Amino acid sequence: MCPNLSNADLCSYKSLSPFTNVEELNRAIRIHLYAHSHELTENAVAVFKLIARHAVKTVGVAFLKYDVMATHLGVSSSTVKRIIRVLKERQMIDVYRTVRQRGKVRGGYGHNVFLIVDPSTDPSEMNHRSNPENTDASNVQPEQKETEALSFEAGSLSEKKEPRKAVANEKLDASFVPAHVPPLFVTAAQPFYDAEYIYNLWGRAVSAYKYINTDADLMEDDIVHAIVQAFKGAMFMQKTGRLRGSLAGYFYGACKRIFEQIYQEELDELWQQRTHNIREEDLPGWLTAD
Repeated sequence: MCPNLSNADLCSYKSLSPFTNVEELNRAIRIHLYAHSHELTENAVAVFKLIARHAVKTVGVAFLKYDVMATHLGVSSSTVKRIIRVLKERQMIDVYRTVRQRGKVRGGYGHNVFLIVDPSTDPSEMNHRSNPENTDASNVQPEQKETEALSFEAGSLSEKKEPRKAVANEKLDASFVPAHVPPLFVTAAQPFYDAEYIYNLWGRAVSAYKYINTDADLMEDDIVHAIVQAFKGAMFMQKTGRLRGSLAGYFYGACKRIFEQIYQEELDELWQQRTHNIREEDLPGWLTAD
């Protein structure tokens, strides 16, 4: 691990970069992918490409948290950390931790700073991929990998102004929504949204459920139906121009109200049970007197 840096210190971060322009960064990315992609897992390549995408604005430097990367790629934070160690071992990246020295919250570690390593100073980086004596069919695969690496240009990323998406940057239809999301909810949302947004919307309902901390079963048919109705209400507000904030925020509020009502009903039922179980002889005389 490299020395710690202060958080929110962009000037220091810029000084770490060995690159002066995006073209140099592109070259480094291509070399790393060509030299190592054959020995990396698909997730490891995806993590490296994600870091490279975020290293365009401040050339060669990216600021990311492990949990954010995990969410982008659909893997666990521990998986991301293991991959980062692998990328460091192959000298593809350096990692700096930041310490919170600025802002309202101070102390402890902040975000990570990832630096794309410049491989041009290490000629051995390419040795095991450029041996002219290996002329058999196995050489076809490295050439294919190089073509794949060339297709990944950080320069093109500097021109995009799109929302952050998964590395593949492809929208998945509703059939790809994870199985734990109720089919009734998926069916209601699929005419409007792709798999990722449907999954995130259901996550808002789960967050509301956990916030209220009711004992009810989230997957109970009546509750799922109520959540679906809340979604339809949110869509109505959006489509008719009555929605001022975000649909996700409105939907979350509607789900909270559903679970607040359920929680209140639980309290009422509990109170009724307790009062019913009180025996008349346990009550004070003045309360039972005619």
